[in-house]
Amino acid sequence: MSEQEMPIVVTAIARAEIEGFIASTLFAQGWSVVFRAIDWQSLETYVKENTATLSSTLLIYGSDLPGISKASVQQLSSQFSQVIGFATNTDKNFSELKAAPVVASDLVSLVRGFVRAPMLRELTHAPNQLRRAKVFAIGSAGTYTGCTVVAMNLAMELSVTGKSTLLIDANFRAPSVFDLLSMRNTDSDLSWKTVAPNLAIFEITQTQAGETESLMHRAGKEFDYVIIDLGSISGLSNRLTDRRWTSTITTWSCDQADELLVISRPDLLGVSRLQKVIELLAQTLIRAKISFILNMKSSGRKGEAEQAKFLALTSPVKPVRIRSINKDPRAVLAAQDERATLIEVNERSAVRKSIAELASELST
Repeated sequence: MSEQEMPIVVTAIARAEIEGFIASTLFAQGWSVVFRAIDWQSLETYVKENTATLSSTLLIYGSDLPGISKASVQQLSSQFSQVIGFATNTDKNFSELKAAPVVASDLVSLVRGFVRAPMLRELTHAPNQLRRAKVFAIGSAGTYTGCTVVAMNLAMELSVTGKSTLLIDANFRAPSVFDLLSMRNTDSDLSWKTVAPNLAIFEITQTQAGETESLMHRAGKEFDYVIIDLGSISGLSNRLTDRRWTSTITTWSCDQADELLVISRPDLLGVSRLQKVIELLAQTLIRAKISFILNMKSSGRKGEAEQAKFLALTSPVKPVRIRSINKDPRAVLAAQDERATLIEVNERSAVRKSIAELASELST
């Protein structure tokens, strides 16, 4: 299967309600459910007649399928790209399988993980690991939205409350947190760098991308808050199924972050790009809660009009929060010149106050 190819799916589950839920959920995400076997014999017939396409096909089977056996599953599995098995009855021969998820976002997240996995494997449900940290990922609806500035200052605002905070630069297109803070980064270094009391930073590069799961597990245990700067999230649905290192942290954030905050600017291009991202979000199931931030909002009546348009665009997605951040280019440029955060340069600025209010809301 290519890095960005959407998977072809074959189901082989006898229980109609389970198979129907799985097939309809995946179909709604744009995946092709090309065959729905009602017994093992019909599955074998399909395999014989469609050998050429099986290398890009995902098989989802249930232990209740008539004629199924563990040996037959193992024999047939090598012909598919990936295989997921669900316990759909109490057959002791399939005791290692777990029940199918009953929540659509859980199912989609699980299948995405198998699509990205380079090797065949049986389904195992790792127990949910309790973490100390609240994790907020910030994604940009396009470019030049101020995503990094907001992420960096949001992390600082959370840290000054006395809570340990980690800021992760995962903007692979334009990583800039270390540059903005005049910090030296080493690609091979897997440790956080402390930049202020209660605040550390880290950059995800190709070197560390393969360690994303373990890194985020550590971060979840060591910090109270984790802020992830994702950069642009355009083309989100494709990034959730491809296998490139650049998509690793975005996928993790959509599956496991507490909240995905989508940031946009109010000008014509910003609104156009936001519309495209909203269309993707409406069609893409993710576990993280979704919220929106209107950055660089103008003052006065113009700002009121910008916010009204922003609310009209974002409300249909039913976000958990919609906020705006006031436009204050002087304060932002001053902070950049000083290689510092807004609270260190001008804590009374309008943009700093807006971000401080957002931090207060996220921490409650």
